[in-house]
Amino acid sequence: MKASLFLALSAVWMPLAAQAIVNGHFATSPFLQGVVRVNDDCTGAFIGNKCVLTAHHCLAKNRLGEVMIPEYKSSVVMESAKKVKIVSSSEPEYSVKRCYDMQIAVLAEPHNKGYNLTKASVQGESVSVAGWGFIGDYTIPKTLQFLQYTSKAKFVPTEGIVVPVPDSASGIAFRDSGGPLFTCKGDKCFIAGVALGKTAGSSLMKTEHLWCDVRSNWAWIEATVKGNCL
Repeated sequence: MKASLFLALSAVWMPLAAQAIVNGHFATSPFLQGVVRVNDDCTGAFIGNKCVLTAHHCLAKNRLGEVMIPEYKSSVVMESAKKVKIVSSSEPEYSVKRCYDMQIAVLAEPHNKGYNLTKASVQGESVSVAGWGFIGDYTIPKTLQFLQYTSKAKFVPTEGIVVPVPDSASGIAFRDSGGPLFTCKGDKCFIAGVALGKTAGSSLMKTEHLWCDVRSNWAWIEATVKGNCL
């Protein structure tokens, strides 16, 4: 099976050099239009023709709901009032051996902004994350952020993808659950995981960010995309 799954009729590639909130700069890349807000509390990523990949717990409190589609205006990716209803959703089966807190939400209308996914291992790889939410000190609300981690990712089967954060930061954004983790090769990036927060062992002195990985849920993702998203 190929290392990546083509998930969109009009695929969007995420360039490694794309600027969002990277070291304090605002989002200026049209490629980040595929990163959406989910039910006002989470982040998701467009896949396929009419689906959003996010965390299961993002839909658990408010079943179904809607996604907010960003607007690309004056060279900046901005929050907008455009909303699309979620008509159905699917999640992988429960497992004690892998991370399963993922959800694919099917939208009421197509968007044609889907990202490609990857089932390649991210062990020892450089990764980046995107999310809608407050910046770390909460002074700028609901801003799209894209951060390239300085630490390398590691894979833990029962937890998912873990990235140590040496500066003890709590995260790139408040309300970024479900936000996509990207792994990049050259000038192309693929979604490798879905943001869940911090690992159980995180503390002020040792913080680790955690993602439910695409790789462990590949069979479910492939079947769901073919049946609902293309």
